[in-house]
Amino acid sequence: MSSRASGRVRVARMQEIDRVAALWAMITEHHAGLDPLFRMRRGTVARGELRELLRAMARDPDAEILVFDANPEADAADGGESDLVGLCIVRIDHAPPILEETERAEITDVGVRPTHRRQGVARRLVEAAFDWIRDRGVERVELQVASGNAEGQAFWRALGFADLMDVLHKRLESR
Repeated sequence: MSSRASGRVRVARMQEIDRVAALWAMITEHHAGLDPLFRMRRGTVARGELRELLRAMARDPDAEILVFDANPEADAADGGESDLVGLCIVRIDHAPPILEETERAEITDVGVRPTHRRQGVARRLVEAAFDWIRDRGVERVELQVASGNAEGQAFWRALGFADLMDVLHKRLESR
């Protein structure tokens, strides 16, 4: 880590939904470079859908959208604008009651703008997600990392994550 980014982790505000959606699109575009499977649909429809998904998550008590604000002193009420450089989306999943463990958390997305990578932003976002998860009494966190994402694999393993399941997939040929 070359330096520690100044700023703070906080819950995303809906008045900044366009900037949060842009961060989410950035994460998706990064993954599309690793595998075409992750490509986002073209056009404004996909961006509009990102905003609607974020709005739904913001209303869900079992989900949280965290951002890293590099300019936390900016007061939106006074026309100041925050500088969102990182995003973490976390949610709680409920398993069927036949299992002993009926809840688990899932970190679905984490991303940091290239200009702020390797400065501890992702780690601080994930630590805040862990706090959110613990506050809900959940003891286990899962996530998925693309097998071709060496940087992501190293990051998560350095935080203590280990293999649980392999996700296998196959494309079916058209008839």
